[in-house]
Amino acid sequence: MDASSSKFGFTPWNATRFFVPLCLQAMSQSLTYPLVGVVVAHGPGGPKEFSAFAQGFMIMFLLGTLGYGLITTGMVYAKDRIGYLRFMRVNTLIMVIEALLQGLLALPVVAPFVFGRLLGLEGAQLEIARWSMLCGLPAQMGFMLRNVPQVVLYNDHATAVANAATILRIVITAMLSPLFYTLGLVGWQWGCVCLTVPVFMEAAMMWLVGRPYVRRLPMKLRNTEKVTVSKIFLFNIPLSLGGFLLMFAVFMLNAIINRTEDGPAMLAVHLVAIGLVNPLSYGALRNQAVAIGFPQRDVSDQRTFLFALASGVCLSLLLLVLLIPSVSQWYFCHVQNLTEAQVPLARNALWIAIPFLLFQAVRGHAEGLAAYRRRPNAVLAGQAIFFGVLVAVLIGLFHFRAPGYLMGIVALCCASAATFATIRLGLTLARIEDAPEFPNAPRV
Repeated sequence: MDASSSKFGFTPWNATRFFVPLCLQAMSQSLTYPLVGVVVAHGPGGPKEFSAFAQGFMIMFLLGTLGYGLITTGMVYAKDRIGYLRFMRVNTLIMVIEALLQGLLALPVVAPFVFGRLLGLEGAQLEIARWSMLCGLPAQMGFMLRNVPQVVLYNDHATAVANAATILRIVITAMLSPLFYTLGLVGWQWGCVCLTVPVFMEAAMMWLVGRPYVRRLPMKLRNTEKVTVSKIFLFNIPLSLGGFLLMFAVFMLNAIINRTEDGPAMLAVHLVAIGLVNPLSYGALRNQAVAIGFPQRDVSDQRTFLFALASGVCLSLLLLVLLIPSVSQWYFCHVQNLTEAQVPLARNALWIAIPFLLFQAVRGHAEGLAAYRRRPNAVLAGQAIFFGVLVAVLIGLFHFRAPGYLMGIVALCCASAATFATIRLGLTLARIEDAPEFPNAPRV
């Protein structure tokens, strides 16, 4: 594999034009949920209704991790018409599996265990969570439907076009949320509508703008391996299992912080701080697409790695704006309603988050390298290490009575660094192992 296999050569400008729309798209994904929350929280049940709604959608997103690796899988395999059609079948199959599981968990005999025994909900809250998850099914399908044109746009480096569709979703949500509130269309039911309609508008726009790019796909690229539906499906499984581990890690993190001294207050500081860090973190992970979109020429080619480092530095610098005393005082006190005593704690958490964004950028790059080299198990191993290190560090910090508000971000830093090291080590060992068997193979 070399750079010539891609019709787009790497330059810092080309990589930036490719990466920035992806980064903005990833960062903006989280903007729609607070808007929907306004509609839900003003329902008859108030904040409790929003809490139940959020937990119903949390289960839905957990099921959605079955398709966590589909974008990466599509960028690897949907490069010609045959690969595209087979990727579409895999995407449809996983969408059907998710829908069946979502329906199963909403059954009256199953829902009390999931939402009652596991999440501790009861009565009206249990029913709101159950029905919110079930009524979120169309939105789940909308997210899955957009995968197919999205990977074609990514492979053609039309990331700005894909980003325009996401911006459309945000704009429509931002218009519907105050409209619903003004008209009195509030509560969890209208929250589902407010979320679902923009998702389908985004998917429809992505299919529309993606059609010319699909028509330009060659029937079959020369010198490529035979791609089957089962091969694509099996490639996706380790990536998606890793997504499940990452989602479950969030549950563990919140549960442990909540058990520290003054746990609820410490968890509140952590959630406010991580709410700022997460969008930047998701953007940093888009270096995965950069590593796939601009393949290495050989093992000494570190251009995309250096680009990942530079992007991590730039994203980290954005946090410094929020560390300006007047800005942080306004945001944490007046916007997020933290107490004066909690503001310095949130600022401390943001300082520690700066290296976390660097680790996320190079980790995303490592995951992209592993996917491009057809090593999804290396990604799964890295994500398993992420979960293990996160839990181990949290337990250690809990044992030594570390402040709860710092535990989360310190554990995330350690887990992300360990994931990067694990994936790169796995790729190095795989290359050494393969070399004797394929002495004339091009080195990647």
